[in-house]
Amino acid sequence: MSLVGLLFVFGGIVLYEMPRLVREGLWREVAVFLGIVVLGLALSVLQAMELLHKSWAEIVGPIGESIWTAVASLLGSH
Repeated sequence: MSLVGLLFVFGGIVLYEMPRLVREGLWREVAVFLGIVVLGLALSVLQAMELLHKSWAEIVGPIGESIWTAVASLLGSH
């Protein structure tokens, strides 16, 4: 039942945001938006099925830290 609820919530978000992006012809934003929605839906479904026991922040955090370290080394830390 929680999977149906997830589909309704994510579907509602897409129905609310998508028409304006398409109407204004913001195709790159549509692609990024759909990518984020699909990623969020996938992580939510995995958590609802109890296959994923970490939060998204615990998964993405180390990736963000490595990107931040790389950017800081490129810009030179003071």
